[in-house]
Amino acid sequence: MISHVAGAAGVEEHPPFLLLAGFAESADGGWTFAFQCDLRMNDYGEDSNWPEGESYCVVNERGFTQYGCVREIEALGHVVRVDFTEDAVRDLQLADSEYEFRVAANDADMPRLLATLRRILTCGRPEYHPRILGM
Repeated sequence: MISHVAGAAGVEEHPPFLLLAGFAESADGGWTFAFQCDLRMNDYGEDSNWPEGESYCVVNERGFTQYGCVREIEALGHVVRVDFTEDAVRDLQLADSEYEFRVAANDADMPRLLATLRRILTCGRPEYHPRILGM
């Protein structure tokens, strides 16, 4: 497991479409993980030929993106543990499949952050929704 201390964590909403929750080393840069969804994807077409694209995605600081790529997410206080799929490890070029984000940002609104993460990760095709614990 890779453990990071998140000096910055928060939520961005751009209604009625984009919803984003993220963790970063600091507000000025460093490593970044952004979880986002297009809320219109809850109206996906059953006959889609690219189902992952009709789900949430994770983007890192290098701009690499992977859709529907979280197997499990768990929150315990100010710690969020994420278990990524093997596709995410490959495409996001991760060092491990399991990451832990220890939110140290004093201004982090954890209830809002966790509620937004839940909303993002349950957006889109149900087969890509992760197991959600403690949120």
